[in-house]
Amino acid sequence: MIRDRDPVLDADEIGIQALMFVASHDDLMNRFLDLSGLQADGVRAAAADPSFFVSLLDFILAREEDVIDLASQLRVRPQLIGQARNVLAKATGLDLVDLPT
Repeated sequence: MIRDRDPVLDADEIGIQALMFVASHDDLMNRFLDLSGLQADGVRAAAADPSFFVSLLDFILAREEDVIDLASQLRVRPQLIGQARNVLAKATGLDLVDLPT
């Protein structure tokens, strides 16, 4: 029996893909900018800070619909989005969150 496997994406790549996902959806980008307080022209500079991607994934994880849409685009299980968030958080010294399995 052949089992489907998740593509090999590390946490950094998921973060980058998440930014591309949000940027490609005007409604998501506008909501992210509103909630984060960032200006559109400041996103690139903010992305230089590793904790930015933790915040971005937190934003996506706040709505199940967004998690499922991103996971579908990346062709990964939705749980990997949360796992990537925690890997990035651990690397930057931020708190880990409990995630559904």
